[in-house]
Amino acid sequence: MNKLTLLVVFACTFFSLKAQDKMYKSINNLYIATKFEDAKTEIDKLMSDPKATDKAETWLWRTRIYSELYYSEELRKKYAGCGNIALEAFMKYENLDPTYKMVGKSEMTAWNWRPLDLIYVTSFNIGRKFFEEKLWDSSYNSFMKSVYMGNIIVKNNLRGNNAKIDTVSVLYAAYAAQNGKMEAQASALYERFADAKIGGKDFKDAYIYILLYSSKTKDKTKFEKYIAIAKEIYPNDEEWDDYEMDFITQTTTMEERIALYDKEDAAGTLSARKYILFGQAFSEATKGEKADELDSLTIVKYEQKAIDAYKKAYNKDNKLGLAAYNAGLLYYNDFVKYDDMFSNNRRELQKLNSNKPVIKDPKKKAAADAEFKKQTDAIKNANAALEKPMMTAIDNSIEWLEKAFNTLKEGDLTDKTTKNCLKNSVKWLANSYAYKRDKVRGKDTKAFDEYEAKYNKYDALYDKY
Repeated sequence: MNKLTLLVVFACTFFSLKAQDKMYKSINNLYIATKFEDAKTEIDKLMSDPKATDKAETWLWRTRIYSELYYSEELRKKYAGCGNIALEAFMKYENLDPTYKMVGKSEMTAWNWRPLDLIYVTSFNIGRKFFEEKLWDSSYNSFMKSVYMGNIIVKNNLRGNNAKIDTVSVLYAAYAAQNGKMEAQASALYERFADAKIGGKDFKDAYIYILLYSSKTKDKTKFEKYIAIAKEIYPNDEEWDDYEMDFITQTTTMEERIALYDKEDAAGTLSARKYILFGQAFSEATKGEKADELDSLTIVKYEQKAIDAYKKAYNKDNKLGLAAYNAGLLYYNDFVKYDDMFSNNRRELQKLNSNKPVIKDPKKKAAADAEFKKQTDAIKNANAALEKPMMTAIDNSIEWLEKAFNTLKEGDLTDKTTKNCLKNSVKWLANSYAYKRDKVRGKDTKAFDEYEAKYNKYDALYDKY
């Protein structure tokens, strides 16, 4: 990128300024003659006069002279800090002349605004140099001088383009702040684009940064303001649901999330994408270290909420095979848990039978047999109670894994996630039908043949994916 160039060029022709006071005559003459160092000496002397420092014109002259020193690379090195002095002088001028009356004379507007341009361009080019050297603090501070002047340039439409914001300076300052981990400053700068409702693919990341920072700082007011603007500027982008869920996750308890889900579900305001995101939030709560703190009933509650969300996502958009897959997976996990319990009970029953003592005394034998029956009946009853929820879980799993399979197989098979889900779907479907087949073996020939055919179908597909 080439150096930023001036909006206005300092004219070689002498301007016939009419100084408002004789105290500025020598400064005016030296300035017109481009004798900026001599002009500096004169303005510095004038600054010791309290009458002079009360005048807006004094500070404007100080701005003009020091901005010229700042613009000259040679003089900038000689007079360290001249850029800061120029900016501070202009701020003093602004306080005394907030309407910029003294720099807005129509006959010489371009010339009068020249100091702003000098500060703007010089600061930007210095900031860019620091930026290339990855000196983020120095880069940010330099760019912010340009941002300050850019605001005034835009406000007064000096470039004649009716811009809402000085894009270049603000964007570079934001980048420098972001790279330098100055998150609050970066967000504040990006907010300028959002406040001006500037869109387009080049500015979407600005909105994302604001939302992520709002989530991190748990600033609900800011988040709600900018998520609304983001959805307005990019109305067809479902990605905003992801950031909204991130904010919800960062700022609410699981019980609050469930309450919010129930409220929005009842109101019919949830998109298919939002259903999936809630499903993920509920299911993730049952995993990892935090899950160790949960009792079994709470885990079941969260899993059921996740299933409900995934199913509603698929029902709202039947192209979302991953939603159906997640519902099927959770149902399959339920089946596995019930099956493990059933198998453990069966092993316990076998253990009791193997270790049944042989008692010859009739009286003792009757009491022992009664106790043995009591123990075995308890296990048999436990397994009988497991039969219904276990079959419900496996039937639900089959239903949703088949929906997932039929949807995903029409999708992008070069996608790793899609292929993994397809491979798992056919594996678990084969396992499920094998289980159902074995349950009816020797009891129902028609059902056996049906389940056997389904098992063979899905088992044969495993190697395909």
